[in-house]
Amino acid sequence: MSNYSLKKNWYILIFPLLAFLITTGMLINYYRSHGPVIEILFESAKGIKVESTRVFFRGVTIGVVKRISLSSNQQHVVVRLQLDKSASNFARKGAKYSLVTPEIGFQGVSGLDTLIDGTYLEALPGNEKAPPQNIFEALNSSSTDILDKTSTYILITENAESVSKGDPVTYRGIKIGAVTKLGFSEGAKQVVVQINVDNGYAYLIRDNTVFWRKSGIQADLGLFGSNIKVNSLDTLMNGGIELATPSPAGVMSKNRKQFSLQAKAPKDPDKWEPTLK
Repeated sequence: MSNYSLKKNWYILIFPLLAFLITTGMLINYYRSHGPVIEILFESAKGIKVESTRVFFRGVTIGVVKRISLSSNQQHVVVRLQLDKSASNFARKGAKYSLVTPEIGFQGVSGLDTLIDGTYLEALPGNEKAPPQNIFEALNSSSTDILDKTSTYILITENAESVSKGDPVTYRGIKIGAVTKLGFSEGAKQVVVQINVDNGYAYLIRDNTVFWRKSGIQADLGLFGSNIKVNSLDTLMNGGIELATPSPAGVMSKNRKQFSLQAKAPKDPDKWEPTLK
């Protein structure tokens, strides 16, 4: 094309130039309005959908799921999140993520809003002075609030018969916590039961506290008589874990203290009268 033709048809070059400027502006705006990309490791991707499952903090959307894949060793599901620019503290060490799904049982209903809006992720930020982090392991609780307001304890048993995730943990008939996770010990020789107790009741857990599986029907058959006790419908359906502390009470247990989970109740735990403050 001659110089004369270029001068005459210069306006033809405007359109690709405008397209380039518009595209560049959109890209700049995209990266300015979006925050960091992070990955969350889950045991399962059930209920999580790309471009549909969102991340919430205090009811405000701070991100969305962009991709779901398997880890290189195929032991986890890797969920990639695109966070908003204002959510930079959620990509720092100490941030927490959990999957919120509806759970319906005799203890009540949790995650009911997910029946309408669908499964979502709930998050808690890390400290603004903490170092950046882009890979996190999801909490096993259905809510970050649950683990933030409870203390964790580990129970070891030979089998998990009549124990399930969500079962109540009770002291003198009052629910003080719940079973939040089941798994195997190293080598799968024992079952590891994780329970979470409300921090307001953490003083009840002492180093000599005894835990046992609570059955719906308890029978004491003797030579000169028998005694049969039928517990509540909740216990009949869900079982649960009961605890008691003998006198004198030991020191308060630290977080993640390990205990043995007994198959049945000790003799006359109702007569134990420790001073617990």
